[in-house]
Amino acid sequence: MSSAARPPAAAAHASPAPVAAPRPDADDRPGGAASAAEVMGNGATVLDTARRRFRCSLPFLLLTLVVAAVVVLTTLTRSEEDTRPLSPGNASPGGSRALVQVLQDQGVRVVRPGSYAEALESLSEGTTLFLSDPDRWLNDEQLAGFTGASARIVLAAPTEDQLDVLAPAISTVGPLSDEPDTVRAQCEDDDARAAGSITSGGSGYSGPSECFPAASMTDGSAGSSYVTTANQDTAVIGNADVLTNEGISDAGNAALALRVLGSEPVLVWYLPTTADLATTGTPVDARNLLPDWVNPLMVWLLICSGIAILWRGRRLGPLATEPLPVVVRAAETAEGRARLYQDSKSVQHAAANLQAATLSRLARRLRLPHSSTRSEVIDAAAVRTGRPRPDLARIIDRIPNGNRELVQFSQELLDLEKEINQQ
Repeated sequence: MSSAARPPAAAAHASPAPVAAPRPDADDRPGGAASAAEVMGNGATVLDTARRRFRCSLPFLLLTLVVAAVVVLTTLTRSEEDTRPLSPGNASPGGSRALVQVLQDQGVRVVRPGSYAEALESLSEGTTLFLSDPDRWLNDEQLAGFTGASARIVLAAPTEDQLDVLAPAISTVGPLSDEPDTVRAQCEDDDARAAGSITSGGSGYSGPSECFPAASMTDGSAGSSYVTTANQDTAVIGNADVLTNEGISDAGNAALALRVLGSEPVLVWYLPTTADLATTGTPVDARNLLPDWVNPLMVWLLICSGIAILWRGRRLGPLATEPLPVVVRAAETAEGRARLYQDSKSVQHAAANLQAATLSRLARRLRLPHSSTRSEVIDAAAVRTGRPRPDLARIIDRIPNGNRELVQFSQELLDLEKEINQQ
C-alpha cells in the first residue's frame, strides 16, 4: 500500500503494542476459518510465499539462463577447422592447403607432426623439414636437434636466434618494402631461376646464395627474399605469403614453393605450438614476464589509492552518548510496520492485525472479558449501536484484496470504533 494513500487510521490500528484479542469463534465464521487473532506467520499462503520467493530469485534465474545459453551456443558454434597461419589444413587465405594438395598430387607424402618428438622421428634421408615458428616456441636445444638429422630444412621467415642455430651462415637484414611488387631472381639457383619472379615483402636475409633482392625498409640495404646455404641443405623464404592460399598463384610463387618443398619424396610440415615449450624443474616467476615499467606503475597506483582513501574515506567522529532507554513514538513504530507490510505486499496480514486490534478495543469499550469470542463482541456492538448484526459482521469479517480496499477497510473499522465510543 502506498504511503500517500494510507490514512492515519491504518497506522493507528496497526499499533505494535501487544493486545490480547478476543478468541475467535471458528464455527461462526464462513467455512470455519480462524479469526485474525490466530494468524500465523505473515498470513500468506504457500502459493503466495512461493510466488514471492520466485520474484526475488528471478534475476538470478535469468542470469543463469543467459550464461547457460551462451555456453551452449559457444559449444555448438565452435569451429573445429584449422585456422593457424601456413597450416596445411587451413583453407583460409592465410593457410597453405592449396600448396599441400598440389604437392600431394605430385606424389610428395606430407607428414604433419603434432609435437616436437614426432617431428624428430619423421626426419630421415630423403625428407624435407618445413619449419615456421614465428612465436619462438622452440628453444635453442630443440632447434639444434634438427641439425643432427640428415634432412633438408626450409625455414619460413626465421628469427635471428633461429638462424644462429640452424643456419649460422645466413643473417637477417630487416623487413622489406610492403609495396605490392614483384622481384626477379638474380642468382644461379635452379629453383629461383625456374620461378623467375616472386612477390616482394616479408623479411630480407643475406647469405651464401641470395635471390630475389629488394631494398630494406630500415637502412635501405639490399636483402633477399630467398637465401640458401652453400650446399643448399638449408633454405630461407623471407616472404611467408608466397606459401599461402592467397599468394600462391601470384607471379612465380607456386613454382618456387613446389620446387623447394617438393624436392624430396617426404615433406615434414611442422608448426610448433605451446605444447612444445620445454619445461624446466623450477617454476616460472610471473613477475619476470612483465615489462620493466609495471613495478613502478604498481607503486604509483598504490600511493594514489592511499591518497584517495585518506581523501574520500569516512572519518569517524567522537562517540555520541544517548540516555537509555530510548523512547520511540508509537506512530513511528506503526508507520514502520506499515512500510514493512507494504514492501512485502502482505495485505491480508495487515488486515488481520487491524481486525484483531479493533476487536480487542471494542471488547474493552463494551466491558466484555478478554475471553470473549468474535461473535460475542459483534453481538454486543450490535446492541450498543442498534445496527443489524450482519452489517457489523460484514464490516469486521471483510477481507481486502488490495491496498485501496485495505485503506477503505481500516476507515470502516475506525468509523465503527468512533460510533461505539460516542454511545
